[in-house]
Amino acid sequence: FADAIRLVNTPSQVKTLDADDLESSDEDMNAKPDEDDDERDVLGEMEIVARLMITGGEEKEEARLTRADRSVIRQCILAAARICSDADRTVLTEDVRNALRAAGEDTSIPEGRRNRMLEMAEAMDMFCMGADGEMFNRTGTPWPEADLTIVDLATYAREGYNAQLSIAYISLINTVNNIAERDQYKGRPLVNVTDEGHIITKNPLLAPYIMKITKMWRKLGAWFWLATQNMDDFPPSTAPMLNMIEWWICLNMPPDEVEKISRFRELTPAQKGLMLSARKESGKYTEGVVLSKSMEVLFRAVPPSLYLALAMTEPEEKKQRYDLMQSMGVDELGAALEVAADLDRKRGIEPLNITFPTPRALENLA
Repeated sequence: FADAIRLVNTPSQVKTLDADDLESSDEDMNAKPDEDDDERDVLGEMEIVARLMITGGEEKEEARLTRADRSVIRQCILAAARICSDADRTVLTEDVRNALRAAGEDTSIPEGRRNRMLEMAEAMDMFCMGADGEMFNRTGTPWPEADLTIVDLATYAREGYNAQLSIAYISLINTVNNIAERDQYKGRPLVNVTDEGHIITKNPLLAPYIMKITKMWRKLGAWFWLATQNMDDFPPSTAPMLNMIEWWICLNMPPDEVEKISRFRELTPAQKGLMLSARKESGKYTEGVVLSKSMEVLFRAVPPSLYLALAMTEPEEKKQRYDLMQSMGVDELGAALEVAADLDRKRGIEPLNITFPTPRALENLA
């Protein structure tokens, strides 16, 4: 909820400050891809995070939320932002929970509504304790300045962690957005790549949020990329987001996968034929097609042997590495280097001799 402070400190730069203006946020999240918008609906975004915490990302719990519930959530986010602004500190999850709890103890409100507020506060309490509390109820630290940042969501990518995954992803995208806003005049593109992209779009609350925030990235020089192996895993709620994709890079795929892509992008018979013509030779190359408004290109990717060896995940490939580890007395990296050298020889290339510095050499460098 760190960005909630903007609602108080820089109100002119946010879309709405009206807790009861649900229609404005809903329209904003579902706006057409070609509609320009320079202002973020921070309140709407924070409401989504709170709803994920309250419902746990469960459809049944989400269906229980009424307009009155949503209005109260937004009012409590604003209340927490004001308190934290006065105290000159970051808005935490516990601040929103405390605001909900305080509202539930207001005797001027009907008992039924008070009970519902206390119930929502109790649900948010799950994200203020234990492992979830350590992750989502603390002040964040700035990302280090680096050319490449890799985030492994690990446990959250498993079944049963839908809410945690969605909240973590929203936090990451907000951070990327802040960097894009800061560096928009530097002329250096920012690329945000998400592997297994279908996993983060399973929650129906997340797809509209991603579509909204990445729509603004066009003006900030930032690109949102999704990688997936199965179009079946994208729920219907992601259709508006996938419809706005400008570039499709489609590696060699069977005919049924081509038809699945046509759910989200209109394909001509010529384009389908081009996609079906792509071929793949294991350990050699993979062909694919690039589709955009300006080009339709068939390409062939020939990865270096070492890249192929490090990326091998098939059972027989793992067995090959294990056998090399046992016979040569090396670790998995050493086995991968040997596999790469063998691939080079089969390709008629002189194997690349890679040597790593010894621990003593590293100590001398230090």
